[in-house]
This record gives sequence, C-alpha cells and structure tokens, in this order.
Amino acid sequence: MALLDMEHIDRLMDDGVRRALRRERVFRDRGNPLDVLDDLQLYERFRLDRQGIMDITEMLDDVLRRATNRSQALAPSLQVLIALRFYAGGAFQITTGDTLKVSKSSASRAIQRVSLAISARLNEFVYYPTEPADITRVRVQFQAIAGFPGVLGVIDGTQVKVKGPRRREYEYVGRKGGHTMNVQAVALPDGTFSNVLVKYPGSAHDSRIFRESPLYRDLQAGRKQGLLLGDSAYALSTFLMKPLPNPVTDPEKRYQKAFLTTRATVERTFGQLKGRWNCLHQELRYSPPRCCAIIGACVGLRNFATRHHMQRFPAVDDLAEAVEVDDLLNAAAPDGKVKQQQIIRQYFND
Repeated sequence: MALLDMEHIDRLMDDGVRRALRRERVFRDRGNPLDVLDDLQLYERFRLDRQGIMDITEMLDDVLRRATNRSQALAPSLQVLIALRFYAGGAFQITTGDTLKVSKSSASRAIQRVSLAISARLNEFVYYPTEPADITRVRVQFQAIAGFPGVLGVIDGTQVKVKGPRRREYEYVGRKGGHTMNVQAVALPDGTFSNVLVKYPGSAHDSRIFRESPLYRDLQAGRKQGLLLGDSAYALSTFLMKPLPNPVTDPEKRYQKAFLTTRATVERTFGQLKGRWNCLHQELRYSPPRCCAIIGACVGLRNFATRHHMQRFPAVDDLAEAVEVDDLLNAAAPDGKVKQQQIIRQYFND
C-alpha cells in the first residue's frame, strides 16, 4: 500500500504540467543511450538494467506520449532515462552534459512527468502482504533473522532534504534544523517496502504520522494482519512492538537483542534506497508536491529493482537519531504491554 499527497499530484497532472508539456519544443533523436551504451555503462548511469528500463518505459509509454501531444517530442524511453539519471545522481548538470544532451528545462519536465506517472501507479510497486502464503513467507523470513515471531514489517521514518517552501516553511524544519519531509515506510526482509506514506513535513513525529495513516486504521480495525516493529518513537500496541526501556531479566535481554537485530532491516533498506537513488540523499529543490512524486517514484523503482534481483549499490548511512516523544501522547495501550510480555514468555524464556 502506497500513499502520497495525491490531491497535489492530481492538480499537477491536470493543470500546470500538461500546459507546460504542450508548450515543449520538439526534440529529434540524439542517439538513445539504450543503443549506444553497453550493459555495465547503462546500469552504472541509470541504476536499472537494460530490460528494466525497457519494462518501465513500456509501462509508462501511453501516458508519456499523451502528455506532450507532439509527434516528435522526447521519446518515452528518453524521458525515462532522464528521470533515472536524475534519481541516480540528483543534479540536472548530470543529465545535461551527459549522453542525454537535453536542456535543463526539458529535463525538468521529463523528471516531473515520469515521477508523476510512476507515483500514479505506485500500488503496483508497493503493496502489503495479504495472501496467506505471502503472510507466512514474510513471517518465516523475519523470524529467521533473529527469532522474533509474527513480524510482517518494520516501520520507521526517514528524512529527505527539500527546499523550504514559501508557505508554512516552519513546518518543514526537521530535527536537525534543515528543511525536510518525513517519509514513513514499512520494510520487508527481502529489502522491499510494503507500505509508504509521503506527504508529511519534517517536523511531524513518526508516531503522529503512523497514527494518522490508513495503515494504522487498517491494523486497528483488523482489516490487515501482522505485527510491526518500531522504535521508541511509537506507541506499544497489539500490532506494534517496540524495544523495552530497561531490559533486566535474561528473557527481556533476549527479546531486546532479537528486536534490535530485526528492526535494523528498515534502516538498512532506507540506506539502500538512498544508495541507489542518490537524489534522496541530497536536497530536492522542488515544491513539496513535486518532492512527493519524486520520492514515491524512487521507492517504487527501488522495489522494482529488488524484485528483479538487480545488483545493489552501496548503501548510505541512514541511522535514525533518537527522538523524544510526549509520554502522554505516545502512551502504551495496556493490551500492547500484555502482548509484549506474552511474546517474551513464549519465545525468549530459554
């Protein structure tokens, strides 16, 4: 399940983007990198293999052609390559002086167009396990990490640097002082994300984002199964376990060790996401709605690459810093404490 600020994205799709695209000048063939570069060069520059680029282009072909209303405008494959090059490097200069040879304004429009097109189909890339066989498989994979039972995902937020907007700029000041967006995601043991929520400014706490999310409501109502692991920023509940504040007994220490080892999955997955798509490790100099589309596209493409067993790029350090949360706001539910003690007694007593 994937959620972005779709009202903003829809407005961009329906209004400014389409008007801008209809004004776009015509670009003739410049030598498609798919025809010029070998497989290794292509993968290093665009972070997807040749077949992956072709698959994504085919998926988006219709919407990318319709967007310009020009018979000789940028080909869909070139638009996809421009966007991938930006996601991989994070700077227009990389796309303009490189093999693509397009203007900065044309690159900007292509990046926006591809990002919106992928974000509009994000549920095809990011989805929560619901079939019994998938649920069982994920639980078994998580338990194999360190023995923690019943886990269907590890949740956390990551900060992505953005340009401070003119309106409500203060809301985007993150914990470290810069302007950011706080992206919530749930990671699986195979290195993919099963859920992403992209719309909150950097000042929003992880716990608030989760409580206001459709995923929280679905878990609370029983529409989705599973146990999530979260850090100390989250409230303990029957569907979310967190670390013990002060483990004393041997079973509590074993619980804590298994918990922390398993929870590291999400930090590692965020690091791999930003390692593949380095634009997320830099500042996105766009309005928040456009940043939402870019972030969503990167998450979707990261899942796509992982499921197609593409070689990983070196991860960047995405270790979360400690966050102080209001104890009253984030109080543990009594049944959550009961659930936690049951897990400790049943699985960590020996």
